[in-house]
Amino acid sequence: MFKILKKRWRHRVSTRSASTLHREAIKMDWKEHDYYENAEADLWMAPFWVVDSPFRRQFEQLDLTCVVEIGCGRGRHATQFVDRVGRLYLTDINQSNIEACRNRYAGRANVICLQTAGSILSGIADNEATGVFSYDAMVHFEATDVLNYITEIRRVLQVGGRALLHYSNFDENPCGFYRDNPGHRNFFSERMMQHFADRAGFSIKHNLVFAWPLGNQGLPTDGLILLQKTR
Repeated sequence: MFKILKKRWRHRVSTRSASTLHREAIKMDWKEHDYYENAEADLWMAPFWVVDSPFRRQFEQLDLTCVVEIGCGRGRHATQFVDRVGRLYLTDINQSNIEACRNRYAGRANVICLQTAGSILSGIADNEATGVFSYDAMVHFEATDVLNYITEIRRVLQVGGRALLHYSNFDENPCGFYRDNPGHRNFFSERMMQHFADRAGFSIKHNLVFAWPLGNQGLPTDGLILLQKTR
């Protein structure tokens, strides 16, 4: 009996795609991490929210009637605009992060916290959102998951709605694991983002590639793109 069960287990593992296995490994890496405490510091928040930041300038182009954040972590970014958003969906693959967000924003009826599978936006209706964004999270995602999210973002956005995505522009080590890459950036690229966003039905309103941390010299491992759903 033990041999039969072991054989079945091996079969289940073997039928799971490499991307799925990598996604699960990435999920576990960020289940509990010192990053969450450090990321709340002003020094870590500044690149995204100081007035002259490209992140902040492009964020102000979003309609905040109904916003979705992908990879919300413990909810640090929502603190910057929660008082002026209509409805806010905080989504993350890790249940521990969702519970932290529920505690953090308890009493705010306009904040809805959803655990997702890591490539879809289940629980959010078609054409419901006016804006979507993701900061400091999608840079780690498997390329296949980024492509799935592009499709999902188009599904949940209203026509005219916009998405602001911070993504990886590291196009080396395509068969490797993200931990082996600079800044834990996963394999993806500016051209991939532009191509698949266009094919999904988005127009590109703004695109920027840069070294990380923002303002440093070096390889442009990061990208920031503002998309608008056109149809």
